[in-house]
Amino acid sequence: MMLPGSVLVLVAVCLPLLYPAMALHAGWVRAMRYVLPVLPLPALLLALGSEPGWQLEMPWLLNGGLWAMDELRRLFLLLTAVLWLVAGIYAVGYLTSHHLRRFCVFWGLTLAGNLGLTVAVDIGSFYSFFALMTFAGYGLVVHEGTNEAIRAGRVYLVMAVLGEMAILMGLLLASAAAGSQMLADLPEGIAASPRRDLIMALLIAGFGVKAGLPLLHFWLPLAHPVAPTPASAVLSGAMIKAGLLGWLVTLPFGEAALPGWGALMIVAGAVGAIGAAVVGVCQQRPKAVLAYSSISQMGLMVLMVGVALADSGRAPVLFPVIALYALHHGLAKGSLFLSAGMSLPAGAIPRAGAWILIALPGLSLAGLPFTSGALAKLAMKEGLLENRLELALASYLSPLMAAGVVATLLLVLRYLWILAGKLEIGDNPPMLVAGWLTAIGVSLVAFWWMPWDVGGLVESPVWLPAPYQLWALLWPMLIASGLALLTVLASWLVKQR
Repeated sequence: MMLPGSVLVLVAVCLPLLYPAMALHAGWVRAMRYVLPVLPLPALLLALGSEPGWQLEMPWLLNGGLWAMDELRRLFLLLTAVLWLVAGIYAVGYLTSHHLRRFCVFWGLTLAGNLGLTVAVDIGSFYSFFALMTFAGYGLVVHEGTNEAIRAGRVYLVMAVLGEMAILMGLLLASAAAGSQMLADLPEGIAASPRRDLIMALLIAGFGVKAGLPLLHFWLPLAHPVAPTPASAVLSGAMIKAGLLGWLVTLPFGEAALPGWGALMIVAGAVGAIGAAVVGVCQQRPKAVLAYSSISQMGLMVLMVGVALADSGRAPVLFPVIALYALHHGLAKGSLFLSAGMSLPAGAIPRAGAWILIALPGLSLAGLPFTSGALAKLAMKEGLLENRLELALASYLSPLMAAGVVATLLLVLRYLWILAGKLEIGDNPPMLVAGWLTAIGVSLVAFWWMPWDVGGLVESPVWLPAPYQLWALLWPMLIASGLALLTVLASWLVKQR
C-alpha cells in the first residue's frame, strides 16, 4: 500500500539527513557506500506515486514548518531524486576508500538539503534546507584535497556565503512585506512593497549564485572539474536548479509587469548563453567545458524567467516550460558528467557504441529531433512566440534561442573532442556502468513516461516534431557543425605550416 505523501516526505528527507550517523560506527563505513543509491528512493516514490495537493504541518519546527507538493515542486523533486539516484549508483563503483567516510557524510547532508528545499513551503524550512545543501556541498567540492580543490572550495565558500546572506535578507524583507512566513504569500507582498526593487535584487542575486548567473558564476567552472565525478553530476544537474526554483517560488511572477527587471534578466540570460559558450570552447578539460555548458543552458532558462517577469500574462505559460527545460537539462547534463569518468571498451564495435551513448545526451541538449531536448526547445519556442508577448525585446528572442542552440552544440562537440583524448581503454566497475547507463536511459527513454504532462504543466505535449519543426531544430545544429569543421580544418592547416 502506498504511503501517504505526508508520511513519505518525512522518510524522504530524514533518511539522508540521518544517514551520516552511520559514520559514527567504524564498522559501518564500508556499508555506507552501498547505501548511497537507497537514499533518494523514498523521494522518487514520493514524486512518482503521490498526487500533488498534500500538506504536512509541523508547528513545532522553527516558526511553523509546512511541507507540501504542487506540480512545480513535483517536477523538481523528480529531477532531484532521479539524478541523485543514478549518481549514487555510479558512486558505488567510482569511490575508493580514500576519504570514503567524509564523502558519504557530505553526500547525505547535501542530498537532504536538496530534497528538503524542494518540498518546503514555509520560509524557515526552505532557507534552512537551502543553506544545508550549499554548505554541505563544500565538502564534495574539496573532497580530493588537492591544492586546486582547496582553491575551488574557497571560491565556492565565499560565493556561497555572499549568496546565502543575500537570500536571507531578501526573504526576511519579503516576509515582512507580505506579513507571512509562507513562500506562497511572498510574490504578492513583494509586488506591493515600497522596497520591491531591493528585495528583488537580493533574491535574484542570492539565488543567482547557485543558478550560475553571469558575474556570479565564478565558482562553477572551478568546482566541477575538481569534484568527484558523481558529485559534479548532481552539482550541475540538480543543485544548480535550486537557484532556479528559488526564483520561481519567491519572485512576483504574474502580480505585476516588471519590464525593467525582465529586460535585465533577458540580457543576463543572453550573456550567459552566448558568453559561456565563447569561454567554454577554449577550455582544455572535459568537465570545465561541461561547467560552462551548464552556465550557457541556465542562460536560456534565465531568459525565460526574464520574459515571465516582463510579461505577467505569459508567466503561467512559461512556468511549466521552464520546469520541463530544467528536467531535460538536468538529466542530460548528469549523463554527460558521468561519462567523463568512464573507460572505453577494447573492441571497435563496443567502443563505437559507447561513443554513441556518450554523444546522445549532448546532442539532446542541442535539440536533436525525437529527443527530450527537441521537446524542450519546441516548448520554449512556443512559449516565447513574438506575437504573443508584450515586451520590447520580443523580436530578439528567436535569434537568441537559435544562437543558444549553436552555442550548445559547439560546447558539446568541444567536450567530445577533448574527451576523446582523455578516455582510456579499460574495464569499468559494474556499478559505475550501471549508474551511467541508467542515467542515459532515463535521459533518453524514461523521460517520455515521466509525469511532466500532468495538469498545469505543458498540457498538450508534442511527442514528435512536425515536419516543419524538424528544419527549425536542425538548421542551428548544421551551422554549429559547420563552424566546428572549419575550426578543425583551420587548426590542421596551421599545424601543416
